[in-house]
Amino acid sequence: MNIGKQITYRFGYTNLTFDLWIILHKINCNSSYADRKNYIDPLNRAYGESFENMDEYKHEANFKRCLKQLTLNSVRDAVARANNIMIKNQEKGYCQVEYKGYKYYRENPATAINEVIEKIMSDCGLQK
Repeated sequence: MNIGKQITYRFGYTNLTFDLWIILHKINCNSSYADRKNYIDPLNRAYGESFENMDEYKHEANFKRCLKQLTLNSVRDAVARANNIMIKNQEKGYCQVEYKGYKYYRENPATAINEVIEKIMSDCGLQK
């Protein structure tokens, strides 16, 4: 039996802010950054680290060390924080743009991965 035929696959999209998504598991991050390399300070604060740059953080062992700190509650917190960012973007009057079927805000911060994760958690009965 091929289990792949029993699973419905859907795309998730996080644009250029996957690092924001990782930060949101631990702390709020509402700052706008001109470059992704600037996420290093909030990453260090969130995970109690002292990485000198994003390349150091993204070394496999370092990234995995950060991931080990995450729990199901961390994921729930990240979803809630990302939802709050999107609400604030709407309240500020920011307009969503669409690219190849994906909607996003040009203004930072913003991420849409929370929508996919929230759906997965709901489907699995993990949503509180």
